[in-house]
Amino acid sequence: MDRIQKALEKAKALHQIKPGDSQQAEFESTQENISEINTNLSDISYKNTKVIKVSENALASNGIIASQYSNTQSGVFRMLRTQVLQKMRENNLQTIAVSSPTAGEGKSLIASNLAVAMAMETNQTVLLVDLDLRNPCLSNYFNLDVTIGLKDYLETDIKLSEILVNPGIKGLVILPGKGRAEDSAELLSGAKMKNLVSDLKAKYDSRLIIFDMPPVLQTDDVLLASNYIESTLMVIEDGKNKEAEIIKSLQLLKDTQLIGSVLNKSEKPPMHQSY
Repeated sequence: MDRIQKALEKAKALHQIKPGDSQQAEFESTQENISEINTNLSDISYKNTKVIKVSENALASNGIIASQYSNTQSGVFRMLRTQVLQKMRENNLQTIAVSSPTAGEGKSLIASNLAVAMAMETNQTVLLVDLDLRNPCLSNYFNLDVTIGLKDYLETDIKLSEILVNPGIKGLVILPGKGRAEDSAELLSGAKMKNLVSDLKAKYDSRLIIFDMPPVLQTDDVLLASNYIESTLMVIEDGKNKEAEIIKSLQLLKDTQLIGSVLNKSEKPPMHQSY
C-alpha cells in the first residue's frame, strides 16, 4: 500500500493536469446525487439493439454487483460512479478508458461494475466497449453468448447494430469483443475505429462511453486509443506491481487526462485518488 502511494506521488510530478481538473486531492467519500444533466432518460426502449436478459444472480456470480443493494460491497461501485461522474462532468468528458499497468488486476470487472452503476442513474445512458482486442472478456462477465464482436465490425462490413447488446439493464448497451486480434494496434489506429468513436459520441450527447482497455505495459493500444478517448481510470492491484511499473504506466499516459486511480483487491477500504 505504502509502495503504491509513493509511486503515485512520484507520478504526480510527471503528469500534466488538464484545465479544469480538480486539484491533487483524494476523491471525497460522498454519495452526493449529482444531476447536472436535465434530460430524463427513464423511458428507454431497444428497437435496433439485441436484448439478452441476464439475471442478477448470474451477474453476481461473475462479480457484477453494482446494482445489488443487498450486497454490502456494492456501495463501493456506486461511490466510484459518483466520483468518476463528478470528474467527467467537471471537465465535459464523454469517454473514459479503464486500464491497469499489467494483466490480472481486475480492470474489466471494475469497468463492468462502473458501467452498471452509471446506467442506474437516469441522467445518462452508458455504452460499455470491449476494446481489449487481444483478450476480449466482457461477454463472459455478462454471460453473453456472442458469435461476432468489435473485431468483426472493424474488419468486415457488418453493421454495428448486429453486435450491440443490451443485457437487460436499462440504460446500458455493450459492444462486446469476440476473437483475438493480433493486429490490434492497426485496428485501433485505423480510420474506421476513430470514426466509430466520433459517431458514437455525436449521436447521443447524454451517452457516456466506457472502454475496457488492455494493460498499459502490455501493448501500445492504450496510447493509440488515447488519441480519441478523452480520459483514463487506472486500476492498480494492491501488492501486485513494482513501483517502477506503476510509474512507467503513468509516465506513458502523461499526455492524457488521467482522472483517477482505483486500488483494487486491498485488505483496507478501497482508495481512489485523482491527480
